[in-house]
Amino acid sequence: MSSINIFQEAIDHCRWKTVLRGVLENIRMSDYENKSFEEIIISINEICSKVNGLGMLTIYDITSAICRNYGIIIDRVYIVGNGPKRAINILNISPSRHQITKNIVLKYVSITSIVEAFGNIMDEKIINDGDAIETFLCNWQKTITLLV
Repeated sequence: MSSINIFQEAIDHCRWKTVLRGVLENIRMSDYENKSFEEIIISINEICSKVNGLGMLTIYDITSAICRNYGIIIDRVYIVGNGPKRAINILNISPSRHQITKNIVLKYVSITSIVEAFGNIMDEKIINDGDAIETFLCNWQKTITLLV
């Protein structure tokens, strides 16, 4: 399996696809085996922050893809892109802040708060995986029309 395919979500979200593909070709997956989410995002941030056009959503998407590849469960629902931001706004859930480094601060909500908001409609397979819930929120918020 090509490492580029692993990062398809990052490619889909990024406007600078050619630039991103060049960066992805130089990421060695083996460098991230047995690392934590925090260690991976710090490393990916170091690589991507030097490249014009690659922001935190791309950094998160790359990090979460590496975590999925190695079975690393992300234990928070990180609110990085507009989809999750809109979803927690609709749900009236306030995010907290996770300061990973001086330059990496991510907003997040707990898995529990999302599971409680949705009750029994969430698939049992995702209720312990923050990244899977983040994807759920992205898709869910697209189906909601806010009354103005």
